[in-house]
Amino acid sequence: MAMTTNELRAAFLRFYEERGHLRVPSHSLIPPPDDQTTLFIVAGMQQFKPYFLRTKEPPRDRAVSVQKCLRAGGKDTDLEDVGRTDRHNSFFEMMGNFSFGDYFKDEAVDFAWEFVTTVLELDPERLWVTVHEGNPLYELDEDTVAIEAWQRVGMPADRIVRLGDDNFWKAADTGPCGPCTEIFYDRGQEHGCGDPACEPGHCDRYYEFYNLVFIQYDLQPGNKLVPLPNANVDTGMGVERTACVLQNVGSNYDTDGFRVIMDWIERESGVGYHDSPVATKAHRVIADHARAVSFLIAEGIVPSNEGRGYICRRLLRRAIQHANRIGLAELHRLPAVVVEQMGDAYPELQEHAAEIERVVRVEEERFSETLARGLKVFDELAGKDAITADDAFTLAATFGFPIELTEELAEERGQAVDVDGFRDLMTKHREISRAGGETTTAQAAAQLIGGGVPESEFVGYSRTGALTAVIAVAQAEGDRQFVKLEQSPFYAASGGQVSDSGTVAVDGEEQRMNVADVLKFGDDQVLLIDLAGHEPLAEGTRVEAVVNWSDRYPTQANHTATHLLHQALRDVLGDHVKQAGSAVRPDKLRFDFTHEKQLTPEEKERVERIVNDKVFEAIPVRTFVTPINEARKLGAMMLFGEKYGEEVRVVQIGDYSTELCGGTHVRSTAEIGPFVITREGAVGSGARRIEAVTAGEAWTVLEGYRKELEATRAELEQARRESKKPKAEASGPDIVWQDKQGKVFVAEVTGARGSALRDFSDQVRQREDASAVVLASADEGKVALVVNLDNSLSELDAVSIVRELGPIIGGGGGGRPTLAEAGGRNVGAVRDALAAGRDKLASVVN
Repeated sequence: MAMTTNELRAAFLRFYEERGHLRVPSHSLIPPPDDQTTLFIVAGMQQFKPYFLRTKEPPRDRAVSVQKCLRAGGKDTDLEDVGRTDRHNSFFEMMGNFSFGDYFKDEAVDFAWEFVTTVLELDPERLWVTVHEGNPLYELDEDTVAIEAWQRVGMPADRIVRLGDDNFWKAADTGPCGPCTEIFYDRGQEHGCGDPACEPGHCDRYYEFYNLVFIQYDLQPGNKLVPLPNANVDTGMGVERTACVLQNVGSNYDTDGFRVIMDWIERESGVGYHDSPVATKAHRVIADHARAVSFLIAEGIVPSNEGRGYICRRLLRRAIQHANRIGLAELHRLPAVVVEQMGDAYPELQEHAAEIERVVRVEEERFSETLARGLKVFDELAGKDAITADDAFTLAATFGFPIELTEELAEERGQAVDVDGFRDLMTKHREISRAGGETTTAQAAAQLIGGGVPESEFVGYSRTGALTAVIAVAQAEGDRQFVKLEQSPFYAASGGQVSDSGTVAVDGEEQRMNVADVLKFGDDQVLLIDLAGHEPLAEGTRVEAVVNWSDRYPTQANHTATHLLHQALRDVLGDHVKQAGSAVRPDKLRFDFTHEKQLTPEEKERVERIVNDKVFEAIPVRTFVTPINEARKLGAMMLFGEKYGEEVRVVQIGDYSTELCGGTHVRSTAEIGPFVITREGAVGSGARRIEAVTAGEAWTVLEGYRKELEATRAELEQARRESKKPKAEASGPDIVWQDKQGKVFVAEVTGARGSALRDFSDQVRQREDASAVVLASADEGKVALVVNLDNSLSELDAVSIVRELGPIIGGGGGGRPTLAEAGGRNVGAVRDALAAGRDKLASVVN
């Protein structure tokens, strides 16, 4: 019987362990903090990059691992290829053996040949290899050392093929790289193109399954190859591809690693895997993407509209669309099959099985509601020669169709898609461009990391100032400079907490230079400073580094408050609540958590009261470092999807909250001051967001509430006095100007103020079938304005809107999330305020 996938993993690890390799567990799918070159781990070597660059010393000069990888878009892998071919997968496993300056090409070839021919028992007569033919761009000649190594183990010269870029490996545009040699298996002419002279690299007859990469260089901008301190070996042997060869099946999807999943799809859909080309593609897409999504969610990555969450959503929605094509319902049941198939090798799947199913179910329900309508709209475009940018934008914005799904459906009908025009319409791509600029800055600063440069010691937990020395510098763009300090009090953005702000000054000088950013690289950091006309700093310069306490204090107050908030939410809503993201800044905190329903007013009030009770108790906040097993015994909260080292930092707030956290915190909960929730709403599938303020910002909000209450009381008193006066017969409200955009209605009204205007807004919302109504009335030199929102618009806050419109009419206002009022005296600005309200609401409601 052919070797199974589980047996293959075990045999590979055992073979190299017996030859002095340290077995290293799979890294998270999320790259280490100091590797910003890819969104996900795309190769087995990524977690070892610091060892190749020698910025860190490896625990041993030889290692072996089976690494989970994801290539899903961009330069990694086109998802459209997944399902079309026998060998493309988005999620895959990569077996690898690594040498960090120990053995090189000869030994790597010896090991690979022994494993492939002796352990896997593949027929040497069916094996071919490729080597690097050289590249004048990099000033590289043919890899004669690899050629001679293969000939020495018995590979005939006519089965050694020289190739170009395919045999020069790099994980990204810059970083560790080098020539490689690949092993191919001849599957026979029946799998080929029919050309008897065909060789590896031309068709699927020759199946590449083992890649030996010789990491010799650091590729720098401008195609400059710089020799690494040591010559290294990085190999990659795809589990799926190797199993395909060993089990003599037609595709990766026919291996035992996929069979349970594929059988389930066939059984539940009632459509056979090979019933039609459409069915074959659908089965493959569903199986592949179900594996990928299960692992992503197990890492704490949930569907969203940006970054890794966007890839998760794109994979899941593509799977849902293909499931729809073969009549497969309730796709959320499939992750349980993935867990059954792969949970023994990857326990994190078993640990988060319920969460994986829940996230898939919520996204499936959400997308399925719009998929049918979107497909109907798409079918209406069938007569067009091409899908315009506006059509693609409508499908994306209204029906949640990723542009890739529109392209895929259009390609099947032979239609072109104006993708460039679509991207121009999507403003989010501007945000992505800005994020790309930040990545470029980080990569430029990375030149001060490793390479013999000592790490900067962070002393900011205990003090906010340090007299220290510059240990490394590099030029940045404009009048800026990268500076590395021997000791730094500046906290670098991590765990949701923003970087500290502050200044640096040369010892003995008065001029202070602002710290523009603090860039984090693992346990190391680099400052980006604005020179502001000062001469660039030199290595060895003594400087005084000072953190802005006015920003640090409210930031750490907010951070400690997030820990109290996390536990309070669990107390009120249940233990299913887990942190799903956070942002801790000086002005406010943002906390995302897993929960499917909007909090009721009573629940929100209870959470707020619990946090404030803990503040008033003045509970000491204790921080300490301990082995992770000890932290687990203490019951420390560990973030979903986060990876931790052997020693961790614990933040303990009495006996109420214990969490792992690397951020800065107050010494006592009393230092947090008042805690006020300012907003609660949805942020994605099964996730909610709370925004809150503490300390001085909270006092400002509470003072605003007090003034609003006083104004309301004054208005009620005025209304009471007016009600006692004899009044002439009054006519009902009249609309003198109106405008309606979709579900948003705005109008200027006469004959209504106070409760009459509020009552009239209810009538108008019903009569006009509007989700949002803004009315304004000017009378006797005063303006009254009301914003009335339907309960379904939970993402909008009427109070926030009237606070924006109030200044336009020369006043302010307040109220409830669904009904709020403003008053002012700028009668001439009534329609300006109405137009501003219309534009703000229409951009969201419609």
